[in-house]
Amino acid sequence: MQKETFSLISEYDGLSLSLELFLPEGVPKGILQISHGMSEHKERYEDFMAFLAEKGYAAVIHDHRGHGASVRSCWDLGYFYTANPAALVEDLHQVSRFIKGRFPGLPLFLFGHSMGSLVARVYLRRYDAEINKLILCGPPTQNSAVGLGLLLVKLSTALHGARYRNHLLNELALGAANRKFHEQNAWISSCPDTVRQFQRDPLCGFIFTNSGFAGLFGLMKEAYMPRGWALKNPDLPILLLAGAEDPVIQSKRKFAHLKSFLRSLGYRSVRSRLYEGMRHELLNEKNRKQVYQDLLRFLKEPPPLRKG
Repeated sequence: MQKETFSLISEYDGLSLSLELFLPEGVPKGILQISHGMSEHKERYEDFMAFLAEKGYAAVIHDHRGHGASVRSCWDLGYFYTANPAALVEDLHQVSRFIKGRFPGLPLFLFGHSMGSLVARVYLRRYDAEINKLILCGPPTQNSAVGLGLLLVKLSTALHGARYRNHLLNELALGAANRKFHEQNAWISSCPDTVRQFQRDPLCGFIFTNSGFAGLFGLMKEAYMPRGWALKNPDLPILLLAGAEDPVIQSKRKFAHLKSFLRSLGYRSVRSRLYEGMRHELLNEKNRKQVYQDLLRFLKEPPPLRKG
């Protein structure tokens, strides 16, 4: 197994994006591209990426803008350098094009967690023909308050500016999740070690700026817009995963609605699984090895026969 760390210059605005690539011995069977979640960073996925490399798959991840090392200053964590959510989507697509150029002909699989699953779904609106399989993990479900959130961001930006850290919106977005488990950040995992590591990590749990919340809520809105999908790959295998105790999916009914929504767009191969006793970060749960094996099994499945 080999690990590489490098950077790409975002074609959107020139921001330096920090990447990691894990490679197996020999020619990879395929590539898994990871789109990580809110207020975290790429290094939290290294255990999973190493597992994939041991099984013969390459894995690539970049820090989203405003996260990890994809910042111009440590003070910019949670600041996206733009209010336009398209920046995150185009960054993700640029990494896809880069990795496909380095490994031409290999299948590309996309894994999106939490906020990263929103980036992946808006990516899907435009670039579904670029990928061979899609995994959405801990996906935020449809929220009728997203319009109000965007309005509050706009008002706060006018008053305080794009770099203002919006504690009010952070409470509206995450307060209920924290209260559900009676401990700060306990909603991310039922594993106490995971929660402690998250709380101690200076690159995790930071408060988004108005710029960050504009991007987050913009992604949430666009991901559930029924129009404007350039659907080119209706047979794309899509797997939805979540912990049954994950507050981000809101409810089992809402989670089921996401599957129905994707099918209504024309995607024919959508399935889902809820893991009992697990919370938001399936890859950081006590039984994460079970999740690893389930994901590996999905990657190994032969592609469906194309219809029509």
